[in-house]
Amino acid sequence: MKLSFASLAVTGLLLSGCASAPIQFYTLGAPAIASTTTALGPTTPVVTVDPVQVPDYLDSQDMLVRHGDVLDRSPHGRWASRLSRGVTDLVTARLSQIWPSVFVTSQSSASTPGTRLNITVTRLDIATDGLGTLEADWSFIPTNEKKPVLLHRASFTARGSIVTDAGNVALTRDLVEQLSTAIGASTPQL
Repeated sequence: MKLSFASLAVTGLLLSGCASAPIQFYTLGAPAIASTTTALGPTTPVVTVDPVQVPDYLDSQDMLVRHGDVLDRSPHGRWASRLSRGVTDLVTARLSQIWPSVFVTSQSSASTPGTRLNITVTRLDIATDGLGTLEADWSFIPTNEKKPVLLHRASFTARGSIVTDAGNVALTRDLVEQLSTAIGASTPQL
């Protein structure tokens, strides 16, 4: 069976029309945050940031937008890692900037941390109208059992355009940075 040049061209055009735009992968920006090198001594306070907990339906690579009771998944954008990992990385990086004389890490180490920071995001919604909402609880858990656990709760909002996935990323980053600032201001005595 011979195909004419015209039929091959039409078939090629039809197949190319079916191709979708490539998937773009986004981060919240933590790796691009420059940090200064500060000498840390043996008495430097240590804060270990536990993996941030987010609602199960959000803890994936899917970028979601809320439309009432429906969550719409972006057809072209994905988080580069699970959302909980991206939030953990950004909070850790921001707290390192806010507390330059404290060793802030999200990595387990052989040494015992002075304080653990546990964060639970109970709500993180980006709505179709561009309103973003983040609600979270956090606690500072000292290794010294004689010191009290400090509990905090806050809610944050931001507005932005979510016409593009990049807009969704910017709005999410804004909310997580507000959370980081609030955590940084609630510093226990380290």
